[in-house]
This record gives sequence, C-alpha cells and structure tokens, in this order.
Amino acid sequence: MTGPAGGTDNPAHSSSQTFLHPGASPPQIAHMTDTATILGGLLVAFEGIDGAGKSTQARAAVEALTAQGRDAVMLREPTDGPHGRRLREIMTAGREHVDPMDEFRLFLDDRREDVALNIAPALERGAVVCIDRYYISSMAYQGALGISPDFIRAENEKFSPQPDLILYFRLPVEDGLARITASRSGGQNLFERRDYQARVMQIFETMRFERMVRCDASLPVDQLHDIVMQRITQAIKAKSGRKA
Repeated sequence: MTGPAGGTDNPAHSSSQTFLHPGASPPQIAHMTDTATILGGLLVAFEGIDGAGKSTQARAAVEALTAQGRDAVMLREPTDGPHGRRLREIMTAGREHVDPMDEFRLFLDDRREDVALNIAPALERGAVVCIDRYYISSMAYQGALGISPDFIRAENEKFSPQPDLILYFRLPVEDGLARITASRSGGQNLFERRDYQARVMQIFETMRFERMVRCDASLPVDQLHDIVMQRITQAIKAKSGRKA
C-alpha cells in the first residue's frame, strides 16, 4: 500500500494475487499432493513505510516458498473488496471530509472480510501466508491520525490471527519518498506526505511485538531476500516444533 492504501510499495500493482470479496466465487486452487504444509499455517506480515520494498520482498518470499514445494499465499491489505476499494477512493479523492475513526472502521471491516475469506482458510489448510500490510500498519497509519495504536491493536485482535512473524522493513522517510518519486510520474498521494510518513515511522519504531524482526531495507534486494527467507525458515521450524 502506499500508506495503507496504494503506491510504489502497493501490491495493488501486482497481478499475481487473487482475493475474495463478498459475492465472488472462490478461486480454483491447484493442490499438489506433496505440497508441504504446517499445522495451523504460518502468518507472516510484511510491514514498513511506503517505499521500503516490502511488497517486492513478500512476492519474492512466496515465489521461493512455492519453489520449495510449500503451500504459500500472498495477500495484501487493503483488499479488492468493497471496503478496500472505498479506501482507495479516499486516497485518490482526499480525506478532508473523512473522519479518522470512519477511516479506521473501513480498514477494520476490510480486514474482517479478509480474515474470513482469505487468511483463515489458508492458515487452516497449513499454508504460509505472506501478507503485505496487516493490522500493524493500521496501528501506525491510523495511529498517526491520532487514534491510539493500543486501541487499534485491541480491536483488530478480537478477530484477526496474530502474526507468527512480523518483518518490519526500516528505511528513512526521505529514502522511501525518493523511491516512490523515482518509480512513477504522478505525485505522492495523501498517504505519502512527508510529515505524515514521519509520524507513521515514529510509531513503527516504538512497536515491541515479540515476533517483530527489524530488517535494513537499504540493503540490496537479493541480500534482503536472503535475510527474509532465513527468518521465515526459522519461523517455520519454530511453529512446527510447537505443533509437534
């Protein structure tokens, strides 16, 4: 998402993802009999400010896991459902007339559908779910609008599975905005303004989730991918050990 709703680091620009939304038919999923699964699945959240490269890393991780014979799924938030589309409209049209709490509720409703239709089913069948932004982003982005991050977390964890691994890609705001500017001809959207991104990053930096790993997003893409895969492999082993 650019901010939580679109941009350079936004998987909305990826054509490799399929999402369900109310009224949609379930996608046809080919299952190999030898596909490796994990009891209870593994949920990995890719987080960070806009331009940090998390979408690129999430896609690469899913490709690598699939090549290893694992059932791996990439998801994004906001989704392509009705609430996600509304959030992108806000991003484009402006949030001047949108109350921060109403925006938060849109994210909450979008995520509730995502959990029910996409996340929970994938985890139940034992897949590794790599999600490009999750409620951790809501804590940062809506928190930067003045809503308590603790309140946001509590409301989301009433129905959202907690991640087994949070990969937080750290990058200075100026570097992230420079990447966004260099990657497209249009200007920065409302979620990408420098002062707002600075507040978002400040909240990310104060987070202390037990399973959060801080990754240097300034590293070369391939080197960062190796670190990501090491961390995911460790998480798979730890989860398998707990479930054994």
